[in-house]
Amino acid sequence: MNYENQQLIDMLAAEYVLGTLKGAARNRFSRLTLTSTRAREAMWMWEQYLNSLASSIKSVPPDEHVWQRISARIDPNVVSLHAKPTKPKQTMWQAWSLIATAACVVLAFLVWQPQAPTSDVKQIALFKNQSEAALWFIDVTDDNLAIKASSSLDPRTDRDYELWMILKGQDAPISLGLLPKSGNKELLRNSRFKPQDIALLAVSLEPLGGSPTGSPTEVLYTTELVLL
Repeated sequence: MNYENQQLIDMLAAEYVLGTLKGAARNRFSRLTLTSTRAREAMWMWEQYLNSLASSIKSVPPDEHVWQRISARIDPNVVSLHAKPTKPKQTMWQAWSLIATAACVVLAFLVWQPQAPTSDVKQIALFKNQSEAALWFIDVTDDNLAIKASSSLDPRTDRDYELWMILKGQDAPISLGLLPKSGNKELLRNSRFKPQDIALLAVSLEPLGGSPTGSPTEVLYTTELVLL
């Protein structure tokens, strides 16, 4: 198996984090994360995706008749459709397993499929280098841009990295602030930072302290804002 293929690494990492990668394949990927920076970064990226998605989903307890139907399908001889709930039995644990599996499938579908913007939409961005290694992960909240620098980043000590947004129909980039060279940092969200208006996000290499001209000095990376 070609573990240099970034698309393959991303797919395996997604299944690993979701819990759908099983048996020997899961063990191989787990060992791979010990030696491969690409595998660790992909796993970290998917953990960020799914944790953000899971935190935005509200828990809704199922109705009593739903539990009865689930139990009846698993073992019709144990619980009838009209029986009242009794103490939890093995069938209930099986039901939980069934629901967990279904949840994994739903999560995978939500992550892979594009979604129309809504009031509860999750906004994220990921900058990668030419080798497809993650450099910065950005999680957009109502007030801030929560940014995490990857361990793959080899920062310049004599330069800073600045984040920009390019709005649709406009040529002049707007600075959003300096990016962290390690660890985490929060930037105040610009009032014009609206997903429907953003064409592109960019990172530039600047003198220490940021751009002296108000425009990017040397653009290094670009990416799009992703809506979940």
